[in-house]
Amino acid sequence: MLILLGYLVVLGTVFGGYMMTGGHLGALYQPAELVIIGGAGVGAFIVGNNGKSIKGTLKAIPLLFRRSKYTKSMYMDLLALLYRLMAKSRQQGMFSLERDIENPKESAIFASYPRI
Repeated sequence: MLILLGYLVVLGTVFGGYMMTGGHLGALYQPAELVIIGGAGVGAFIVGNNGKSIKGTLKAIPLLFRRSKYTKSMYMDLLALLYRLMAKSRQQGMFSLERDIENPKESAIFASYPRI
C-alpha cells in the first residue's frame, strides 16, 4: 500500500510541477518513443541471451509481484547477527569467529538468532 502511495506522490509532484511551469501533458505523451526505447531494450535482451535464459526470465517475471517470504523482523535479526559477528571480529580478531562459523549450532551468537 505504501509503495502505491509513494508512486502516486512521485507522479503527482512531477506532473503537477510540470503543469505549474506551463507545460502541457500532451507533450509528454510520445508513443513512438516508447516503441523505439522498449523495442530496442527487448531486442538487445534477445540478442544478448540464449533461449534458456529468455525462458527463465519470462518465468521469473510473475515472481516479482509476489510477496517475499522474508519479514522485516527476519532482516533485523540478520543485521543484528552480522553486527555481533563484526563486533566480535573487531574486538577479538578474525580468528575468533572461526569456532562460530564452523559450528553455528554450538555458537552462542548464532543460538541467539534461531530463525537465521
